[in-house]
Amino acid sequence: MIDMLLNPVLILIIVLPLTIACIAMYQGAGVHWSVILKDLGVPLGLLMCFVGFVAMAANMSDPSTIGHGTGVMLIAFLYAGALASIGYFWGFKSAVFVRVPHTSVEVKWWGPAVSVTNFLVILVWVMDDAGGLYNYFSALPLSVFAITALVALKISDRRNVIHALSQSFLLGAMFNVLIGLIDYYFENKQGLETALLGVTYALIAYICLYFLTYKIGDPKKLEAPLMNWHWLEVSGFIFFMFLAPASLKEEMLNIESEEAEKKMELRIQELERKLDLLSQHTTQ
Repeated sequence: MIDMLLNPVLILIIVLPLTIACIAMYQGAGVHWSVILKDLGVPLGLLMCFVGFVAMAANMSDPSTIGHGTGVMLIAFLYAGALASIGYFWGFKSAVFVRVPHTSVEVKWWGPAVSVTNFLVILVWVMDDAGGLYNYFSALPLSVFAITALVALKISDRRNVIHALSQSFLLGAMFNVLIGLIDYYFENKQGLETALLGVTYALIAYICLYFLTYKIGDPKKLEAPLMNWHWLEVSGFIFFMFLAPASLKEEMLNIESEEAEKKMELRIQELERKLDLLSQHTTQ
């Protein structure tokens, strides 16, 4: 069991970007490491899950690998969730030291810049290694995501642009999931790709916006803890719709159908035996 949960590669792609971000944001912006873990552990873990999900969906020639691939994705989120929990509960222990800069003047540009650059470099490496960068580009979900963000920027007031952008990322992800499901139920394989990439684009943009907000706005307006719950809801919906294991009712129906099939086979064998006997009597 322990060996199954230990994956050095997954530990690297989750721990490394968060560690560098914690150091850079503390040195350049004075943000305590627990704040970074609490706010970004869940989005980063979900993003790496979807990166793996896209790669798995692009190579579904062997259905037997789906279960193992899903388990690996969930292990990645387990690591990220554990780090996020540490950051969350540390806030209760050392509330004096856990702070967010009051003004952007306190923040040096290099802190968010290093965090964003490091995150994107690791992300590109993971995508390329998982299935090739070409698997992570699709015009439809990218267009839906971009249009939703542009409309939010156009309509919203400048004082609320950070909050509006973060909400537009979430809304764009939801639109892509719904479009993907509609496409999927019309038996078009592209629907799964649309849903997965739509959420992937939204999470990438949200994480980058989170870092940049420390310099260009008020990070509290992102409402990161609440957004984490929303990202979990959208992701849980996707996993339920596309990867949910068979329910107890389905298992019972499968058992009943297998038993009926066995009875039918026995009945056919019995009829074939009777036909053989009749044919023998006829020839005699």
